[in-house]
Amino acid sequence: MRRSAPYCLLIVAAALALMSFRLDRNGKERESLLYDVRAAFVAAWGDVPHPLVAKTDRLVNEAILSTVRTTPLPRAVLAVRIEAVDFIPTIVGVRRSATVTVEAIAVANGDVIAQGTFDVSAHAIRKEAVDGLLAERIAARIGREFKLELEPSTAFATALIAVR
Repeated sequence: MRRSAPYCLLIVAAALALMSFRLDRNGKERESLLYDVRAAFVAAWGDVPHPLVAKTDRLVNEAILSTVRTTPLPRAVLAVRIEAVDFIPTIVGVRRSATVTVEAIAVANGDVIAQGTFDVSAHAIRKEAVDGLLAERIAARIGREFKLELEPSTAFATALIAVR
């Protein structure tokens, strides 16, 4: 039994080394939704809370403004519709979910060049905070899909304003 202990350690070490090995995908990222997004418009029906719509609009447009494209890409505008918002009370806190439809519209001719629908949800302890968290989740999902910078670039002027 003592002779098998070094072999077991060798097998475990080899397995750990092989599990950490991963092949790259030729260094290419998925570029199916890569556009030069110029602006976004967020809309919803009257039953959707206004703070959710306003914060989503602000966050997506901030991400668009902070994104810099180095290669020329097709220019697009995003039309975001927040649909079917559900408010679900839970044992601890509240949960809100929404169905969101995003259309990428070509600036050149007005055609819809991409469209998608996704569901997103957020959970918060306080009822007042759940709309803000849901807006952040929606903006993060749109940012991931369209390769937008979610954090604004920090410059000296913005750092001074943030200190206040």
